[in-house]
Amino acid sequence: MRNYIIEKTEYIPDGDVEIYFKAADLLVLPYKYIFQSGVLFLAYHFGLPVIATDVGSLKEFVVEGKAGFICRPGDPEDLAEKIDTYFKSDLFRNLEISRQEIIRFATDEYSWGKIAEKTCAVYRAFT
Repeated sequence: MRNYIIEKTEYIPDGDVEIYFKAADLLVLPYKYIFQSGVLFLAYHFGLPVIATDVGSLKEFVVEGKAGFICRPGDPEDLAEKIDTYFKSDLFRNLEISRQEIIRFATDEYSWGKIAEKTCAVYRAFT
């Protein structure tokens, strides 16, 4: 398996980020504590499926089997099981189609225009 993994632990310049997201098969976010992660939405922007831990509000944004999977925080066995599940799933087997669906989902739900609409609706509700 080690032959298939490229580990980059240094700073990735903004201009290179797209290359990494498009080359990846999966983004794993094994957070122990977090409320939200912009990395998740960046991955969706490039159609990249995500495995994230069930912390903060991440579970709200990962559609199981369609945009990725959720695992238990601090549980490496569950994380490994979800990674295995992903690589055996239709989400991975049909990755090019899945990527387009994830991009469409993210654009429909989380584009700046959608966020602006939701924000304005909240303000209107209180005026």
